Amino acid sequence: MKKTRIGAALLAVLLLAGCGPKEPGASAQAGDDIVKQVLGVSGDTTILTVDGVDVDAERYLFWLVNSIETQMYYGELGTDEAWEEEYQGQTMTQLVKADALETTKLYQVVENKAGEQGVGLTEEEEAEIAAQLQQLVDQAGGEEQFKTQLDGVSISREGFTALNRVSYLNQALKEKLTQEGLLTVGQEELEAFEEENGLYAAKHILISTRRINEDGSGYEDFSDEEKAQMLEKANGLYQEIMEAPEESREATFDALMNEHSEDGRDETGALYYPQGYTCVEPGRMVPEFEAGAMALEMGGVSQPVQTDYGYHIILRIPVAEEELRQMCNEDYKLNQMTQQWVEQAEVTTTKLYDDLDPKTFYEKLREIVEAETPEPEESGAAQESPSK
Repeated sequence: MKKTRIGAALLAVLLLAGCGPKEPGASAQAGDDIVKQVLGVSGDTTILTVDGVDVDAERYLFWLVNSIETQMYYGELGTDEAWEEEYQGQTMTQLVKADALETTKLYQVVENKAGEQGVGLTEEEEAEIAAQLQQLVDQAGGEEQFKTQLDGVSISREGFTALNRVSYLNQALKEKLTQEGLLTVGQEELEAFEEENGLYAAKHILISTRRINEDGSGYEDFSDEEKAQMLEKANGLYQEIMEAPEESREATFDALMNEHSEDGRDETGALYYPQGYTCVEPGRMVPEFEAGAMALEMGGVSQPVQTDYGYHIILRIPVAEEELRQMCNEDYKLNQMTQQWVEQAEVTTTKLYDDLDPKTFYEKLREIVEAETPEPEESGAAQESPSK
């Protein structure tokens, strides 16, 4: 599982959404290290290293809880047997453990690279994180309730804060690499991006073979005779385009498109897409249209292509560079770079990691966090008999 995006600051707090505020005392030993309660070791115990840098157990366990609860949300871990069911060659137990490892590795790699580049957080950013955390405390109902929420995802406040600093470090790293020109996207990279992602662009003249039902509830197809007439019209337009000199063929196409195409028009009668579809991802258009467009050389014009909408005369045009650059930008290049760092990172696990059973860990965590609160004293307790 490749993960190459670091979320916005305090995005990780979304993982607390299912852990509503609980009354003080909901945790059996609210003052203790939650990891120590569950595993018998402190949360700052090293569970693995990434490129030689130690990773605390609580950081990994935070992502393990996230992975487990994500699978539970989608109904994948509803029974004891489900943990040993296989998915893509792994049991669900192995999958959640590996998934959490990949996320942990990603965060630690970004932190490591930020350190190597000498970038850190400004005082304003540190203050912003502190203020956001305080807001979470207030929303939870106080420090003790907030700790109970954090216990639910197996992390301390310090560990939670450290994880949320990584998004800021990622942004600082991006700014540093941008200044050094390492995230500049060149023309060759744009062309490679376009090819790798199967992007294309096209204009078309649509001659419709359906009409809106009288009650406006949908469409009905033309009769076979009507369809034949529309095909004859489309063939005539195609012939007119191909008879135009090559240097003026696109202008001829545009003129006929603006006059005849039935691909939707505004209240003034102008086409919604007179510039064509300037950057199309695979699967966005109906298969017949996509195949027809992709079969053309640049500047080529197709004979009428039939779809459920009607007959399309397609002109292949270059993908708009501006739209390409919106997709293949500094963020994309940083993600590609980060993915490479993650793939090359050396991870060494400890016995604590190797022996960890996600199911046993999670069930014990839930048992501790969801422990019943002490029952309140009865409000109607009997009073002592009055003295004589």
